[in-house]
Amino acid sequence: MSDRFLLIVVAVSALLAGALAQRWLSVAATDWQGPESVFPDMSGRPVRLSDEHSEVLLLNFWASWCEPCREEMPVLDELQAEFGPRGLKVVGLALEDRAAVAAFLRRLPVGYRILVGERGGDALAARLGDAGGGLPFTVAFDIRGQVLATFLGSQTRDGFLAVIGPRLLSPR
Repeated sequence: MSDRFLLIVVAVSALLAGALAQRWLSVAATDWQGPESVFPDMSGRPVRLSDEHSEVLLLNFWASWCEPCREEMPVLDELQAEFGPRGLKVVGLALEDRAAVAAFLRRLPVGYRILVGERGGDALAARLGDAGGGLPFTVAFDIRGQVLATFLGSQTRDGFLAVIGPRLLSPR
């Protein structure tokens, strides 16, 4: 019976090792399926959205004149600070010009990346499901760029975490 037990232990270990290796290899060889759009950051440097992928990417479309957007930004900022180490990346895509965004961010700075989407940001939001142009509009992507969920209107921490929480890495 000890030989049979050893054989079972070896087989289970091999299965687990194979499963872990498959997950590691599939993540390492991930092909981003999300949008390939490029938008400038606040310094004017172009940023490709596919380079922003992580375990979970929250792409938030917003504008400084949008009251619900302003209410939601601290929630996104807290999520980025708390869950960034677990694979969350928040990117804000402002649907207005850089000067207005810069003036707003001096009053309400955030710790996540802000891109300027005055040229093409609204078209991207529409392609991702915001046909009516409502703000804020947030899209959650997994590591491969697959849409996990879309959120129209201001969301709460719990509302975001219900969708993204299971996709984040375990705490260390």
